Amino acid sequence: MSPSFTAVNYSLRPSKTIQRALVFEGLRKIQEYIGWKNAVYVGFGSIWFTDFLMAHKNLRISKMISMEASSIGYKRAEFNRPYSFVRLEAGLSFDVLPRLFDEESLRRRPWIIWLDYDKELGEDEIDEIRGAVDKAPDNSALLVTFDASGKRYGENRLQQAERLKQLFGVLAPTRIERADNRDLAFGELMATLTSEMILSAATKIARFGGCVPAFKIVYRDKATMVTVGAILPNIRNRERIRSCVEQSDWPGLAKEPVVAPHLTSKEVAVLQAGDPQKPVAFTRSW
Repeated sequence: MSPSFTAVNYSLRPSKTIQRALVFEGLRKIQEYIGWKNAVYVGFGSIWFTDFLMAHKNLRISKMISMEASSIGYKRAEFNRPYSFVRLEAGLSFDVLPRLFDEESLRRRPWIIWLDYDKELGEDEIDEIRGAVDKAPDNSALLVTFDASGKRYGENRLQQAERLKQLFGVLAPTRIERADNRDLAFGELMATLTSEMILSAATKIARFGGCVPAFKIVYRDKATMVTVGAILPNIRNRERIRSCVEQSDWPGLAKEPVVAPHLTSKEVAVLQAGDPQKPVAFTRSW
């Protein structure tokens, strides 16, 4: 299977552009509560580094690590690396992340981890997410994006229900209702299950500061995609984070799926500019 960057420029997908704007507006609000001056940003920069650019511009983060499994992608990422402080790691995230968690210097920093998968969730991804919940330092943020199209999980409702049981265990519904079988509705179901799984993983290991679900966005470009995420605070910051997420203007919990029309280059530029007000205005108008 060819790397996704050979087919899609992820920086130009309109609904994903809005999704990124909502995520970074939320992260910016969290930063006002707990700092993140020394945070490390970990993700999949690919050859575009769009979210890395936004993380540096919006959050002033200057410690970044991009994981790249493709050997060709790695060489292209080296060429396209936007900042000298972006560190590239070759290999699958399933192998790279455990090594990063073991680095002493990184363990003393909060992380913003964005596992932006370009495929459906499988057992490896579930294990990786649980591992991140277990190992991420206090005051870290964990974000996960994946393909939540129903057809990725089975040809019919019976197959989908069985697949969700394999992935989520007791959290999965015993059956998929007809209304939940439609693509965006299935995406909402997948978002809820994944968010519950992250919370359950934090509860199971008794994270000292707990877990605050903070992001749940369903959006559609060529496929139905989901972004969910949580903050893993220390005890001192837990209630601050809860109060932030519970505010009426919190952008991370989208009330409706984001389905955007094609954008002009000027509209894309505004959304990527990091203005905390304009992205919300765009999404409400759609």
